[in-house]
Amino acid sequence: MLRYDSLRRAFAYWDSKRCGRRMPARRDLDPIEIPRLLPWVILIDVILDPLDFRYRLIGTEVVAIARRDFTGARFSALEGKGPESTVWDNCLTVVRTCAPFSRRPPYVGPRDDVHSGQNLLMPLSSDGETVDMIFQLIAYQHR
Repeated sequence: MLRYDSLRRAFAYWDSKRCGRRMPARRDLDPIEIPRLLPWVILIDVILDPLDFRYRLIGTEVVAIARRDFTGARFSALEGKGPESTVWDNCLTVVRTCAPFSRRPPYVGPRDDVHSGQNLLMPLSSDGETVDMIFQLIAYQHR
């Protein structure tokens, strides 16, 4: 269950772009159509052989809450984001199932005013079969 309205809007947008396909492609997404969601969007490249993930884009509000911009970094190179981390496992679940996935992880960042949140990861595929990018939205609850 998606607890936040922004996540429900992101899912509805992703779903509308499928057009009968299992998942949309990155090219189907148009930032002009979702301006209010953009500060909370993360795009993640899926790198195969060997498996890894790379932050392609991180929204301004996500960067502000994390107090760091990880754009361009591979998960395997970041402490706490490599194989066997929750972040890695979330992405791996999306890659394996080719389906959206949501989790409510505890917030462990540097901000005292952030209590918890929920994320929604949605698969994107250039060929309609293999997940090559993940469209993620994060919602935070403040104290």
